[in-house]
Amino acid sequence: MSASSKKKLTQYERLAATLRDRIAAGTYARGDKLPSEMELMDESGLSRSTVRHALKVLVDESLVRTERGRGAFVADTPALHENSLVFSSYTAQIQGQGMKPTTRTVDSGFAKAAGDVAKFFDAAVGSKLVKLVRLRYLDDAPLCLETTYLPPSFEALIDRDINGSLYTALRQEFHRAPAQGHKTFEVCYASQNEAFLLNVERGQALILITDYVYDTDGRPLHISKRIQRTDRAKYTEPIG
Repeated sequence: MSASSKKKLTQYERLAATLRDRIAAGTYARGDKLPSEMELMDESGLSRSTVRHALKVLVDESLVRTERGRGAFVADTPALHENSLVFSSYTAQIQGQGMKPTTRTVDSGFAKAAGDVAKFFDAAVGSKLVKLVRLRYLDDAPLCLETTYLPPSFEALIDRDINGSLYTALRQEFHRAPAQGHKTFEVCYASQNEAFLLNVERGQALILITDYVYDTDGRPLHISKRIQRTDRAKYTEPIG
């Protein structure tokens, strides 16, 4: 995607995206009070009307509730779903459901850009990208094998065992946060290696979920291809 075709976020959308990412990562937990309008104005340098507009976006998404005279609070059950373009981490999603998420890094290094990955990053075929392969567990049983591609500026993540939220690392170390994007869903069949890692039969039907994610500045942040067991997953799509 060329720079001219990327959606440029408004000031209130960028602030909403920042708060949304903090909620998804658990910086603001369920029921927590968000910073006051004045504190958000001081932090962001934005006007009160812009701050209020950003908060209204999150209220409309059912991520935040407001109380007259008390301020804004994270909803008791944040609606982290596709239509609100919330890209929460696997760790935050699973913990929010009261289950135990764990992650093991299987492989990491550089990969050559090709196909839809090269197109997404607007990169030349054969150019260098960072590639992370991680096995994700749900309550100590394998759930999915996730391959993530990032720009070469994230080279510091190579050879590191990222056993928690990747989004937390991107935000804290690189000051990059997910803001918008889309997912695709396909049926695939377990290869020998995938069957071994996911503890399924070779050739078993699996679901391939691909995330195309941009940051708060509209720049390509990552592509993640998640091969997931269908017997341990449930997908819910809101109506309307």
